[in-house]
Amino acid sequence: MVNLLKKYWLTILLLFVIFVLCFMNTASLPKVAIRNFDKIVHAVMFLSLAGVIFFDNTRYLRFQISELRIFLGTFLFPAAIGGLIEILQRYLTTTRTGDWYDFIFDVIGAIIGMQIAFVINHCFLTKKKI
Repeated sequence: MVNLLKKYWLTILLLFVIFVLCFMNTASLPKVAIRNFDKIVHAVMFLSLAGVIFFDNTRYLRFQISELRIFLGTFLFPAAIGGLIEILQRYLTTTRTGDWYDFIFDVIGAIIGMQIAFVINHCFLTKKKI
């Protein structure tokens, strides 16, 4: 457990920040004039999560990792977290609503993050594969 916390401390920290942002009451926040700005925020949050997971999985960009590990870590895990957050917002909060469009943009962010991870993994990381 300690090794897991040591290896994935940045991922855990970002997950905590994402959960706080997704469950905080946004009524007092200023309104942004950009249409669907929250969808952009969701995509960026989950692209960032995918990137941080990739960063942690490659032990700070020192080793290549398998394509399966990239898929599981940088796409499937963030997408599952995005779905979980929307379900929890729907059923456990009174100030937030679960929005499946938010989930779609979570998945879009994870897909973009996964694609970036594939490029970095194949083009820039040339050391041993883990």
